Amino acid sequence: MRKSEKVEYVKAARMVRGHICHWPGCKKEVKQALWGCSQHWFRLPQSLRNKIWATYKPGQEETKTPSEAYLKVAREVQDWINVNVK
Repeated sequence: MRKSEKVEYVKAARMVRGHICHWPGCKKEVKQALWGCSQHWFRLPQSLRNKIWATYKPGQEETKTPSEAYLKVAREVQDWINVNVK
């Protein structure tokens, strides 16, 4: 699936109460298909955002079955935040 198709899928995704940004400590609710709120998404380096897009499979948020590749990138993102954000 092309990135543009993923973007359209995410734009059309629904809000689900209780789904919050993955940035540590952020409590902002976001669409279920989003990694996080726009403020924190754009604090990530472009290279990490690209990796998230590359490994994201539309529907994984519904089935709760992200790929191992996506989970690896998610850990890499959290590690980056822990090292680079005070």
